[in-house]
Amino acid sequence: METYVSAMPLWAIVLFIAGFLYSIIFISKPVKQAALNAGMTPQKAKNIQLGIIIFYVAYLSYVSVFALMGVFDVDAIPPKVMVWAGFPLMVILFGFIGNTRLFKTLLRSITLESLIAVHVFRILGIFFIILYGYRLLPAKFAFSADLGDIITAILALPVARMVANKHPWRKAAVYAWNIFGILDIINLLTVAVLIGANGNLREMTIFPFVWFPAFAPATILFLHTVVFRKLYMLEHEQPVPFNSHLAPLPE
Repeated sequence: METYVSAMPLWAIVLFIAGFLYSIIFISKPVKQAALNAGMTPQKAKNIQLGIIIFYVAYLSYVSVFALMGVFDVDAIPPKVMVWAGFPLMVILFGFIGNTRLFKTLLRSITLESLIAVHVFRILGIFFIILYGYRLLPAKFAFSADLGDIITAILALPVARMVANKHPWRKAAVYAWNIFGILDIINLLTVAVLIGANGNLREMTIFPFVWFPAFAPATILFLHTVVFRKLYMLEHEQPVPFNSHLAPLPE
């Protein structure tokens, strides 16, 4: 009987699942702080954070069920995991969540540096190299996926620090870093389609590594566009007194 669970060692699977779930909590923390910055009660801020966690856990559970049934383990262009999971998540994030009044309120109150620093979670891309080490991913895909994620994650902290410290070059650094992060995802999707056409990316269609294509492209692209939206807000809206994180960035 064919199994739809990764051939990686159990320790790697457990570590990946734990790291991935923690990354969801990590992403939700700046949102909770933004709610507090906006004057919401601690309980409401906690509920918003919990809502994000519950949404993503439910979503990953849905993806996992279909992956374990072998639904995504077929050669198709576009990949079935993107049709059934990646694209729908993108529609939810860009088409609905990003246009709600609550989201816009939180965007006004969240700090730019926290939006950048949250990308540290992309260090999980190291699992692409681990998969390659076990001969479960082709080198071209593994290194294309891994290097971009790791570079973006490592640079997130110094760029966020430049913003927090009001470095003269912070605006240029944010734009360069943000564009690089977006191009990395676009490049990864392109390589995935080209290689996936030859049936060499099975690990990305079975549990648990199917979470990568189902979660990462939509979520990461959304987070990068949020950085641009925050930059636009900082540059075009009047600063709010006593809220330094809303002060506009100088040229």
